[in-house]
Amino acid sequence: MKIALLFLCLTSLLIQAAEPEFPLTPDSNPQPGIAQGTLLKDIYTAQENSVFPGTAREYQIYLPAGFDKSQPVHFMVFQDGVIYKAPVVFDNLIAKKDIPPLVGIFIKPGVVPAANDNALPRFNRSYEYDSITDTYSKFLINEFLPEIEKKHDLKLSHDANHAAISGNSSGGICAFMVAWHRPDRFRRVFTGVGTYVGIHGADQLPVIVRKFEPKPLRIFLQSGTGDNNLYCGDWWMANQMMERSLTWAGYDVDHAWGEGGHNQKHASQIFPDVMRWLWRDWQTDINVKANPKHESKWKGYEVVTENLWEKHSDVDASSPTGAVLLAKMDGSITLSDEHNARTLLHGNLQKPLPPSAQQFEFASTTLSPDQTVLYVKAKQDSFVYSFPISTSREIRSGQKFYQLETFGLPALENPSGLCVDTDGRLYVATSLGIQVCDQAGRVNFIIPTPQPAHDVCFGGKDLSELFIACGDAIYKRPTIVHGIISSQQPPLKPAAPKL
Repeated sequence: MKIALLFLCLTSLLIQAAEPEFPLTPDSNPQPGIAQGTLLKDIYTAQENSVFPGTAREYQIYLPAGFDKSQPVHFMVFQDGVIYKAPVVFDNLIAKKDIPPLVGIFIKPGVVPAANDNALPRFNRSYEYDSITDTYSKFLINEFLPEIEKKHDLKLSHDANHAAISGNSSGGICAFMVAWHRPDRFRRVFTGVGTYVGIHGADQLPVIVRKFEPKPLRIFLQSGTGDNNLYCGDWWMANQMMERSLTWAGYDVDHAWGEGGHNQKHASQIFPDVMRWLWRDWQTDINVKANPKHESKWKGYEVVTENLWEKHSDVDASSPTGAVLLAKMDGSITLSDEHNARTLLHGNLQKPLPPSAQQFEFASTTLSPDQTVLYVKAKQDSFVYSFPISTSREIRSGQKFYQLETFGLPALENPSGLCVDTDGRLYVATSLGIQVCDQAGRVNFIIPTPQPAHDVCFGGKDLSELFIACGDAIYKRPTIVHGIISSQQPPLKPAAPKL
């Protein structure tokens, strides 16, 4: 009896552990009569002024049959070298005109060579791939691609609609982050068993996707029930969360779920069809658009339209403590050298100040619409303090009420400008963009800006345009809501927040 039970238990475990087969389709195998592209192999060694100094990395370049080097070409970048049998798939799909003739660029992660035979090299893979910062995108776009273009006489298209990027596991999240940070260069993404977990902050991505204004990206995700479940997170659940967030935010997204493990098997099987999906309509309408079906639930659409930022002026909008924008009731915008010049109570020319002058030196301030709360953001702080103002205009009972998002990026060195709308939302200029908070202290959404903005205020007709100061330029964007100028308008009580 014991032997029979043991046999049944072992059989059950083997059945549970068995991974399904993922046979490749003919598109992943060489086909007779199909012209084959060529592969170049090389090594890139970074200089000391590189984003990743001292690293060496192998790479290969796929050139399609009949490649014309004289014209800008579509291309696709892969992390971790050649994966998914991509060169063979490219041969077959290009011949069928399912995808455009493109160059494949297969890059391995950087390694800093060992000091001697008894030492290990420094493996840069996780440092480069698992980060949610823009470091790798800077390396790839500003350093690596220009170098290989020059060395191998290539003309890679600078049209973001002509570029795709892919990777497996950590290479997948790396691919996603490159497109996320630089949709002006990459707009098509495929990630296999993507590492959207808590190694270097990628577990925040499902929230980041929901809070940021939708970007012009087309994304395909693959994972399975047998994917990793480790100290830093559950890959299978994380990929599903990413897909749900991307769908909620209105992205052009698709997925393939299965029962596979943390490997390339399932991704390799579906790779030809993924390429067809990513490059669909490439001969007719190649443009990848943000929120293409207009189904996004991004809360920012309660405030702004889909019209983007427009440059308002080229005046010098920088100062030692950040630019200060001033609006008048006629909507005109001027600049002031006076810090927090907008923070004035109606009928009172004296600025309300936070209690601790030393703690809040050069802090940015603004008033609530009803002028009973002073909002204060200190220099290089990720919090905005809330100080109630009593009827006798005493300021006290302050607390860190708004916790701003950082997502691994440093705070602005200069103070970040603040303003409010008539509904009581708080707008904060940050390195990430304009963070917009509800009255309950929560960041609801983030409006990206052309450059890091130092100040923000409402202006234009009926105070229905949002103005930002970015370095040496001022930009504006139409809004659905209206701003308020505390010094020129009486207190306005907004509706209570939804808790």
